[in-house]
Amino acid sequence: MPPFVHSSRVTFADTDASGIVYFANFFRYAQEAEVEALAAHGFTRLDMRYPRVHAEADFVAPLKFRDEIRTEAALTRIGSTALHWQFTIYGPQGVSAIVRIVVSRRMGDFSPAPYTDEERKRLEPLLLGPIFEEK
Repeated sequence: MPPFVHSSRVTFADTDASGIVYFANFFRYAQEAEVEALAAHGFTRLDMRYPRVHAEADFVAPLKFRDEIRTEAALTRIGSTALHWQFTIYGPQGVSAIVRIVVSRRMGDFSPAPYTDEERKRLEPLLLGPIFEEK
């Protein structure tokens, strides 16, 4: 299945003194794509907590003010309570960054909140490969 695509544009506030996107904003672009991808698959409830338990990025090419951004969001793994995301962020020069984030789903008291079979089915179209269980 092709990844979910979210489009946006670099704002002036996204850039640093050198005129390129400040590195931390790539994580914000990823999070925007994550929210839109989940909403497109019926996940709009905000009664859960979603702490990020791992985040990393590889930077390839800079983005500048007013550049158009295309962020491809895909899951690399669906765990019982965690989603492993990969976001490929494209700018005018091609790939600008690859961001990987692991998000854990928790109840209001931070106890684990496993995904149901029905929820897992709704997430499957976002997978890059087969489903793997957390161990």
